[in-house]
Amino acid sequence: MDTKWIKAYYNARGLQWADHKSALLFFLSEVGELAEAYAEVEGPGLTSEERELLTRFASLGLEADEIVSRKPGWIRNNDRLRKQNIAHEAADCNMMLSVFMESYAHISPDDALREKMALKLGCKAQDLDAFLGV
Repeated sequence: MDTKWIKAYYNARGLQWADHKSALLFFLSEVGELAEAYAEVEGPGLTSEERELLTRFASLGLEADEIVSRKPGWIRNNDRLRKQNIAHEAADCNMMLSVFMESYAHISPDDALREKMALKLGCKAQDLDAFLGV
């Protein structure tokens, strides 16, 4: 995800850009929210093992949320109620993963994935589209 959109969004909301450790904790919190949403929406189709796993992810996400919430300037903008929108929760994960990657490695997750694919395919990242025919 292009972080220029995230930065503009943060500006519009008056949010502060997270350092990489906080961004990772925010990402883990968002993964917990996604797990919670998925379990709520898809619960009847899940095995007990899958439900338990998603419950643990949700719990760990809350734990990450508690840790990062102690950081000065942190703003909680979601009360973790009504998590039915799986797409929005997945988008939050994508956003926080992008913030983490930008803060940690100064690269987007998309660019990191292209680099990894190119390495595994034995080509240069800039040649990946042509190599894959896309």
